[in-house]
Amino acid sequence: MESEGKAILIVDDEMAIRESIADYLEDTGCFPETASNGVEALDKLAVKEYDAVILDLNMPGVDGFGVIEKTFPRYPEMPIIVLSGVGVLDKAVEAIRKGAWDFLGKPIESFSVLSLTLNRALERARLLKENRLYKEHLEDEVRKKTEQVLEMSRSLILTQKEIILRLGDVVETRSHETGNHVLRVSEHAALLGKLAGMSHDEAEDLKVASPMHDVGKIGISDLILNKPGKLTDEEFILMQQHTVMGYNIFYKSSLPVLQLAAEIALNHHEKWNGEGYPNGIAGDKIPFSARITTVVDVFDAITHARVYKEAWTMDDSLTFMRENSGLIFDPELLSLFIKHFDAFLDIHTRLP
Repeated sequence: MESEGKAILIVDDEMAIRESIADYLEDTGCFPETASNGVEALDKLAVKEYDAVILDLNMPGVDGFGVIEKTFPRYPEMPIIVLSGVGVLDKAVEAIRKGAWDFLGKPIESFSVLSLTLNRALERARLLKENRLYKEHLEDEVRKKTEQVLEMSRSLILTQKEIILRLGDVVETRSHETGNHVLRVSEHAALLGKLAGMSHDEAEDLKVASPMHDVGKIGISDLILNKPGKLTDEEFILMQQHTVMGYNIFYKSSLPVLQLAAEIALNHHEKWNGEGYPNGIAGDKIPFSARITTVVDVFDAITHARVYKEAWTMDDSLTFMRENSGLIFDPELLSLFIKHFDAFLDIHTRLP
């Protein structure tokens, strides 16, 4: 039986009724306790949750409705079976609406009906509790699995970022440029992106993708990459192909950050006035990410030595960039770059 071993509180102002119910329940293996009124019942319920309550509705002072109203919110899974006189079914229905589980008519003519009603309520309570515990366990498992997936996702993103940066290093090493070039471009691009209104996530994606701007140089001959003098017209045409080669490396990827890398690789040598390559597009038709990368890539290139030139002074570099606002560079982006130049200089100094 569901009731065996259960703690049951019987609340009734008629001693004969509560004592007879208590005696019967004790004989069936329950542990009954009694309360003679609503106040006494609430005092007991304040310190203990019972397995079930058998509650008379009509009592002086705090009646059964008062006990239900204060008890149900605290113990929603605890069955409350109300006792209601014959002919007052409407009160029993009202009690059930307030949180009671079932009702019995008074006087109780058969304890077998009491036993059936009590065991049915206790079985329902057990099922509710098991269901709640199962849901809590399931929610906990879902939370744990979600955290594991998020951790795997974070690890994967970090791995992707590391691979991309290392690939950028390979390109710079082939062209005998300092490996910090890709790191500086990455930091500069993210900073300029934020200053230009990018969200944190957008700037982080740009930080990962911008170091790939020259990845297409993998397909360019070392003789051209590392030529100390000026390139011939034919060599320059071949060098221009690194933009298309870089695009072709990434554009088939389903990863958004690599799609962004493809966009930057293809367009970072386009000029604001339309005289860049490979497609000669101009102004706002050049993707925003590529316009940002152009500003920071050119700045880094002219302020560091390459096989074909010495590093320019900072004054000469800024003069060149100002003179090419609206020609090579997006004027608004260049204005932001110059306005916040100290922040870019910090990166320049930190990653020599």
